[in-house]
Amino acid sequence: MLTQNNKNTYLRSILYISLFFLVSVSIFAEKVELNIVYTNDIHDHVRPGYMGTGGLPYIAGFANRVRAESPNVLLLDAGDLTDKGDMVADLTDGEVIYKAIEMMKYDVMVIGNHDYDKGIEKLCTLRELAPSVEFVGTNYKEGLDNCYKPWVIKKVGDLSIGFVGVVKLGGEEKKVAKEALPELKKAVEELKNQGCHLVIGLFHLGSNACEFVSKDIPEISVFISGHTHELLKEARIQKGTNAIIVQAGSYAIWAGHLKLIFDTEQKKIIHYENQVVEMNHDKIKPDEVIMNWIVSEEKRVCPIASEFIIDNDKTISTHQIGVIAANAIKEKSNADIALFHPRLLVRSTFPPTKLDYNAVFLTAGARAKELVEITLTGKQIEQYLIDLVKHNWSRTEWAGINAEYERTFPPDKVSIKTDLIPEKQYRVVLAKMEFENRLLRSLERNEGNNIGEIKMGLKKCDFNYFEAVSEYIKKINKQGLSLNEYVNKMKISNGEDKEEKEYETEQ
Repeated sequence: MLTQNNKNTYLRSILYISLFFLVSVSIFAEKVELNIVYTNDIHDHVRPGYMGTGGLPYIAGFANRVRAESPNVLLLDAGDLTDKGDMVADLTDGEVIYKAIEMMKYDVMVIGNHDYDKGIEKLCTLRELAPSVEFVGTNYKEGLDNCYKPWVIKKVGDLSIGFVGVVKLGGEEKKVAKEALPELKKAVEELKNQGCHLVIGLFHLGSNACEFVSKDIPEISVFISGHTHELLKEARIQKGTNAIIVQAGSYAIWAGHLKLIFDTEQKKIIHYENQVVEMNHDKIKPDEVIMNWIVSEEKRVCPIASEFIIDNDKTISTHQIGVIAANAIKEKSNADIALFHPRLLVRSTFPPTKLDYNAVFLTAGARAKELVEITLTGKQIEQYLIDLVKHNWSRTEWAGINAEYERTFPPDKVSIKTDLIPEKQYRVVLAKMEFENRLLRSLERNEGNNIGEIKMGLKKCDFNYFEAVSEYIKKINKQGLSLNEYVNKMKISNGEDKEEKEYETEQ
């Protein structure tokens, strides 16, 4: 029989054990793990990448692995799904990549500036191909009200998570961020009223712009950023707000994994771990269903894409591609002069491996799809070459001209020596994008140019970059040369000697 003292001791022990159990359960319940897999700027890179890295099947495989190993997983993207990528994605006008993100079970995305290139009507049509994916666009709603939301709430485990999104539609990044603040504040306030534990921003803006917004809206705990193609292997932590800012490079070569421990009682992140993982084909198991589907779609849409075209043993730079393209386009058009702007048009180098037709398309197939012919005087062409350097628009490459810059600094003293006759008229072929974004701007800046007449004289070529360059490279292969051997034979510089500032809006 228990004595009174023993009874008291026993009761106290039961009480202590109960309290310990309750406190332990309470502490455990307050801390929730959230795992975010994030990407940005995939840009239609759907098939496995060259040199053993990258591709959507590997992004999908990595996401599958995190889902299998971790609780409460979200798959997020910060914009620019389309443009600049693989042949099959471009020729299906975005359908392949939107079907792929549905298969990959992405949770929330923001739209990128190049996604808007397809037009609002097309965006809403593509949206229907990924019905389970939420698309958020807080700072731009016009025309998208019925298919995109200003904010989204996702329930993940015990957490209610709100999402806002910002897309860069033109102008300097900080200006875009500043103009987005009023709509962001309204959305964040609504998410707080809905009882969200934390707010995540999907920003198609660089990390600096995210820092700017964080100072004004500290309620946003995490920024998944994009547009600038930054590879942030270490997360940036905003001083004062402790917001976490991450970005994972571009072109489906990398994916990020951000692990958060969230305290539901304190309503804040108390710990994080971030890693950016290269999609190495030897280390990441691909999603075989998505892999097989992409291969079958390529065979259906563009079977030529995977066919061998030429050997290559050394990386061919964007400038070297520009020279090859200018010569190829001049030859096919039989024009007097061809221009090709590498920094504006070329989005991928030729890797040191056996090249297929898709590798040719990847370089500039999407951006130089339309070529135009225009008649210009020698004086106008010379002035264009000067303006490119004078205004930091980066240089173009050419065929059909003997030209050399005599002076490139200071800007008001730029000069060039050519064999052009000032008053003579020349037939010039170039990409429509270069005409609109570079040449036309030069013509408009200089007096004496009849812009209306010049535009009226613009003619569309009946061939494109891919056709001209593919034919040109096939001829090189028939000569028994690899691509790098041809470049060396022709003494085509890799462009490293040309000190140029990248034009910010070309991302």
